[in-house]
Amino acid sequence: MASALSGDPAVTDERFTDWKVVLDPEYWRREFPGLETPRPAIVRWIEVDEREQPTGNVQENPDHRPGPAWMGYPWLSSAAAKVMAMRRVGWIDDVTMRRLLLDCEVLVPLQEDGQPIRMRGRNDEVVIPAYSSSTTVPSGYPRWRRIRPRDLLQPGSHEGWLEMDAGRISADTVDLSREINAPDLDRDPGRYTDEIAPEVSPAVTELAAELAEEFRLDPPGLVALRLKAVGGWARDNGFELSTEECRRYAGAYARYVRNLRLRSDNQPVDWPADLAGNGLITHYDNSGRPEPVPWTLGKFEPAGIRSGVFAWHRVLGAYVGFAIGECVALGSGDTLGPLTRQVLRHTETVLRGLPYTALDASVPASFPPAPRPGSWLSAALGAGPELPPNPLTAALAVTMTGGVRFEDSGFPVQRELAHKLTGAGDDTLTAVELLVRVFTKLLGEGEFVFPPHVHLQEMRASGPAPFADIAGIVLALRSGREVPDVEQMETLGTPGSALTVAARALFAATKRHHEPLAAIQSAAAQSADGPLAAALAGALTGARVGVPGLPADLVGALAPLGLLDNIASDVFRHFNRNGVVRDRSMQEYWAQRYPKE
Repeated sequence: MASALSGDPAVTDERFTDWKVVLDPEYWRREFPGLETPRPAIVRWIEVDEREQPTGNVQENPDHRPGPAWMGYPWLSSAAAKVMAMRRVGWIDDVTMRRLLLDCEVLVPLQEDGQPIRMRGRNDEVVIPAYSSSTTVPSGYPRWRRIRPRDLLQPGSHEGWLEMDAGRISADTVDLSREINAPDLDRDPGRYTDEIAPEVSPAVTELAAELAEEFRLDPPGLVALRLKAVGGWARDNGFELSTEECRRYAGAYARYVRNLRLRSDNQPVDWPADLAGNGLITHYDNSGRPEPVPWTLGKFEPAGIRSGVFAWHRVLGAYVGFAIGECVALGSGDTLGPLTRQVLRHTETVLRGLPYTALDASVPASFPPAPRPGSWLSAALGAGPELPPNPLTAALAVTMTGGVRFEDSGFPVQRELAHKLTGAGDDTLTAVELLVRVFTKLLGEGEFVFPPHVHLQEMRASGPAPFADIAGIVLALRSGREVPDVEQMETLGTPGSALTVAARALFAATKRHHEPLAAIQSAAAQSADGPLAAALAGALTGARVGVPGLPADLVGALAPLGLLDNIASDVFRHFNRNGVVRDRSMQEYWAQRYPKE
């Protein structure tokens, strides 16, 4: 006799069969054991016989809704964030969300007196700001209470409103008044833990004071103040510094400041043999000599320069992602491949050939400037493999010019720049422009930008041909979520075309935007210039998630990480309305670092 679960496909014969549920891969079944499986979280049902073997009958669920990561929201680390995300994608309704949220721990900022911050709403209701995880707590809130809403909110006191994750993509205002005033509600107001941000925690502050004394820094609180500042900058970018990261950065920063002061007094400096082990990476001065600096982990711009059109952490993520993508495809480990070297050369050229401010949006007749074999970048790169210029390696550099100078001029200027850099013709320049259009969206300011598929939807709806057509094809392929990536990519164009390489890299980054390594590996495995496609896929995913979102082991193994950080920071500052153009003290230095002649 056949059997079927409630709500499953109808029984069609008299054999003993059962219908097994296939859940969306993002559904957190074990985390909410009391929650009945939401129908929208079911992908399909598969019929199996008495031996649990598939019979071949499959019923797709027309009510299935993809999970939040697939839709483009950030990865979720807490139960509160997951509950809100399940409501956002339509897996649960408002009533279920509120019921579940009552028992999820949230973080509530504390006042100086140690009490949770409370505000008045428009109708005189009490609104309490709360955050789903410590990563979403913004700068300015160094202390918070970890507590369940059922224990936080007081029945009968006009409390019941939580302002969740204000300022973040996950922001939501939740009214728990009905739930908190239920007569049978169990509460335990003493069940909470008060916490402090790692960057200002007693252990880290004590270490900062010890380092200031060890390295004879004045004022004594210099390192502690620095940690507080950079911790806030990281939070504004959507990242958090862990206690261990604070410790490593504090040690590196104290040593760095001590050596700066020694150098200014014409005294010898001292650096450890293991720079990476001591939280340092290698930058280069104007002659190409190594200069160790503290590693920010890609979480904050070290000079505190505000984002302009583009965000610093996304610019760095794109450059590092490109290098990692090429390394993965070539199996070259930790060295810069020839394609990445080209990206850096193109970046140097736009820095030298274009001013950081201009009255018009035209490309100077003198562009590109003549190569400088003795430049600091040439010294830093040293001898290495060189290939004929590939136009697609210019896409990231010419995108960066949109940071300030060409932000209102549109893409024809960037096409002309790519043409002058590489000699590419119109068909190839179309491929470059496709990448530039997407990079421009992914590099945007703010702690969150939407993934490629959202921007492709806009391009499909209103973009010019052929970009609207390409966007439509990539989006159609993406909908085949369970079809092998490489199989899908092989249907995109012929391998010898630059547009094919760009489209395949874009497809990999679009389908696997939440899995950077998977995007890189699938792009590397297809037949159209695997190393370049993998590098571009790495750059596209890195632009969105930043360095902290890239595989940590690959980032840590990248020996020239400091060089990538150095030039990415330079190009960010150059084409940024808050960068070199506003820093007169830096402009003389810049003229030496990137001379026009």
